[in-house]
Amino acid sequence: MWQGIFLSGSMVLLLVCSAAAAEAVRQGLLLCARSVVPALFPYFVVSGLFTSLGFAESAGRRLAPVTERLLGVGGAGASAFFLGLLGGYPVGGRTVGQLYRTGRIEKDEAEHLLSFCNNAGPSFILGVVGLGCFRSLRVGAILYTIHALSAGLVGMLLRGSCHSRRGGFHPQPPPEKILPAFIRSVQESAAAMLRVCGFVVFALVAQTLLTDLTGLAHPAFLGFIELTVGVTRLGSGKRDFVWAAAMLGWGGLSVHGQTAAVLSGTELKMGRYFLGKALQAVLSAALAYVIGNGIAR
Repeated sequence: MWQGIFLSGSMVLLLVCSAAAAEAVRQGLLLCARSVVPALFPYFVVSGLFTSLGFAESAGRRLAPVTERLLGVGGAGASAFFLGLLGGYPVGGRTVGQLYRTGRIEKDEAEHLLSFCNNAGPSFILGVVGLGCFRSLRVGAILYTIHALSAGLVGMLLRGSCHSRRGGFHPQPPPEKILPAFIRSVQESAAAMLRVCGFVVFALVAQTLLTDLTGLAHPAFLGFIELTVGVTRLGSGKRDFVWAAAMLGWGGLSVHGQTAAVLSGTELKMGRYFLGKALQAVLSAALAYVIGNGIAR
């Protein structure tokens, strides 16, 4: 019943604020065209090839002794962590889904990986946050270091809840040939981008309507829903530096929707994912507060 009332109220609000909602859709589509698709689509294709051509499996055999001890995951799973740190949201989550679908990791390990492998990429943190907000590439680099460190800490702190497939890998089918793997990766990446952009646009509409309805326009509130809008409203002081670290760790409801979309059909639960992102936000803010003196004023 409450769901019906909420949805009915949402439809009424959309009708009353149709002009604001339409403008938010236009801004969302513009954001996707200018930033989201150029940043993510090529990396979606390449990370898909990395998995389907067997490189995640090869890297996994070498990384397993270290990652099992530190993060509680096998080496193949660790490739999702590194790809996520390089590619940005939601590349890490998408890689986990691919590894799980192909049988390279088990369900428990995949859900543990989701708690720390889905992260913002260096181009976003260095360019949009570092240079855009703080006018400093150095500050961006420090924020990226905090972000990566806090993600690793989450993996270590929550590793006790995971039981990875220790001792090796189940036999896998031979890697695909490059041409069919490339074609499939492009097709799957295009479909994934459509889902991602859908969540970006809807998040901006929801954010606009909530702001108009409540009057809340603090960057932290905006960033809780959509990361990019939140961080671009920050100033350059120490408090802003802490907020930036926290928002990057959390990722935003839009990112969480994108992650759920790229995991569609995997049956992976998101409980540990949300726990990990909340914990990463707290750890990121704490680290930024400790080292923030002298970085931002």
